[in-house]
Amino acid sequence: MQIPGNFIPKRKRPVPDGGWRLTLADMMTLILCFFVVMLSVSKVDPNRYEAMSGVLAEAMKGKAAPSNRPDQQPMSQEEKKSKNLFELELELAKLIGRESRAVNLKLRPDAVAINLKGGVFFPLGSADLTPEAVDILNKLARPLTDAHYKLTVEGHSDNLPIKSSQFPSNWELSSARASSVARFFIAQGFPKNDIQVMGLADTRPLAPNTDKAGNSIPDNQSMNRRVVILVRPAS
Repeated sequence: MQIPGNFIPKRKRPVPDGGWRLTLADMMTLILCFFVVMLSVSKVDPNRYEAMSGVLAEAMKGKAAPSNRPDQQPMSQEEKKSKNLFELELELAKLIGRESRAVNLKLRPDAVAINLKGGVFFPLGSADLTPEAVDILNKLARPLTDAHYKLTVEGHSDNLPIKSSQFPSNWELSSARASSVARFFIAQGFPKNDIQVMGLADTRPLAPNTDKAGNSIPDNQSMNRRVVILVRPAS
């Protein structure tokens, strides 16, 4: 076959070897980014946020786009107080143990409540601290005095009447027990202007002192004999 003189055959461009691999890699990168984003926004977690940002940056071969992280938002005063109280409760729990037979800790919205069981801290009918009580209060004193807190020390009794030359009623006994705890902390360096004492007698029982027939419930009465320290952040 004769080729015309003005005909110039076109040269075929070589097809780069492995081009399909680049296309597949791009597609896989996009799919990875999609699932990473879906996972990261499903539940916001600061640590996971950092990890996801790193994965995205690596996948896109660039810098992760800046974003407003939840933990970067300024905390309100109430949030700061709650955080401080939560950390304090954890610290106290480590010092005395959550299962202590003498102390019970409870985190309230505005305070950490330290419940000191009366049967361990005081002899019956007395406001003198037992040796075990002194050991426990020594453990509590450092974290409470190292930071700026306000303490309210409440004395509570059961319904059994007491009448002695020292304590005419449960009002005096509960006040004296709360005062003993307060004086201990003051002696350890706690500012006396940041502590107050309340004697509440048997007005706020944790459990009924008697059954419906009027019979005493010894276990409940023992539970109601207590001193409660309410720890609040100073304003």
